[in-house]
Amino acid sequence: MILNRRQFMMLPLFITMSAAFIFGFLDHFFPMNFERLHIFLFNLTSGGFTILYLTAAKKKPDIRIIIFFLISITFAVVAFFKFYLLAAVCGVILAVIVETYRRQRFSFFPRMFFRVDDPASAKFHHASLLCLVIALLMSSFVIINDVYLKLFYFEKLTLDVFFLGFSFPVSLITMSIIFGIIESDGVKWLPAAEHAFFWLICGGVIVFFVFIIMKSFTGEVFISFTLCFTVAAIFMVFFRYGRSIQQKYFLVSGIYFLMATAITGILYILMKHFMYDEFYGKLVLRMHAFYSLYGWNLTGMMVITRWEDFPIALNTRKAIYFHWGVILVLAPLAKFYPMLILPSIISYIAFLAVFFFSGNISKKG
Repeated sequence: MILNRRQFMMLPLFITMSAAFIFGFLDHFFPMNFERLHIFLFNLTSGGFTILYLTAAKKKPDIRIIIFFLISITFAVVAFFKFYLLAAVCGVILAVIVETYRRQRFSFFPRMFFRVDDPASAKFHHASLLCLVIALLMSSFVIINDVYLKLFYFEKLTLDVFFLGFSFPVSLITMSIIFGIIESDGVKWLPAAEHAFFWLICGGVIVFFVFIIMKSFTGEVFISFTLCFTVAAIFMVFFRYGRSIQQKYFLVSGIYFLMATAITGILYILMKHFMYDEFYGKLVLRMHAFYSLYGWNLTGMMVITRWEDFPIALNTRKAIYFHWGVILVLAPLAKFYPMLILPSIISYIAFLAVFFFSGNISKKG
C-alpha cells in the first residue's frame, strides 16, 4: 500500500489511537493501572491534535501542532509514572499552545456564544478550544494542589476526573462539524434551535461535571436525562437537514454511539445508587467508556482528519457495521473475557487502518 502525503502525516495519529486502545487492556497482563495512558493518549493527544488540525485549517500540521502532540504524549507518560510536577508544567504549556490557536481563530471573550444568529458550528468549535484550555489549566492546578499546596480537598476532583474533562472538547469539535453539515436555509426556527442545543450541551456537561464533584445523585440523573433528550433532538435535526455526503453517514453512526453513551451513563448512575452488582456495574461502565471514546469521539476524529479525502473508497455501510461490532460488543466483553482481547485489538486496528489509509474516490465527473 502506497500512502499519499496526507495519509503519511496521519500515521503518528494512527499509532497513538492504536496504542491507547492496547493500553486499555494491559492491566490484564501487568499489575498496573494503565488508565491514564489509555485515556490521555486518546482524548488529549489524539483528540487535541484533531482539534488543532481543524483549527489551523492547513493541509499539514504546523510546528505548534507537532509540539502539542509531543508534549501531550509526555504529559500522558509522566502522569502515568506520577511525576506530577512535570505533568503540571506540561499541562500549562499545552494550554498556552491551544490558547494561541483560539486567539488566532476567535476572540478572547466568546461573544458569539450569546448571539443567536452566529453559526452553531463556530460556537461549538470555539467552545472546544476554550474547554480544552480550561481543562488543561485545571488539571495542572489540581495536580499542584493535591501534591503540594493541599489548599482544599474534593474526593472527586482528581487528575483522573479529567478523563471527562479532556473528552468533552473532542465531543464539541465533533458537534461543530455536525452543525456545519446542517443546511438551515429557509428554515426559520433552526438558528434558534441550534443556539438552544449549544447551551444545553455545553451548560449541561459543565453542570454535570460540578454534580460529579459534589456527588449529587439527583443532579447527575437530571442532567443525564436532559443531555440524552438533547442528543436525540440533535440527531433528528441532523438526519433531516444534514447534507447527503459520505461524512454524514459516519457522523450519524457516531450519534448512535453518543446516544448509547448517554443511556449506559444513566443506567450506571441508577445501578450505583439503587442496586449495584459488581459484575454488571463494571460491564455497563466499560460499555459507557468504549462507546464514548472509540465510538463517538473516534468517529469525529476520523471524519475531521480525512475530511479533504472524502469520498473515501470503502463500503460505508460495511465499515460502520464492523465498527459497531467491535466497539458495541467485542471490546467491552474483552475486558471480562481475556480470550477476546487479541481479536478486539486486531479488529480495532484493522478498522482504523482501512479508514485512515483507504484511497479516495475521484470527484471528477
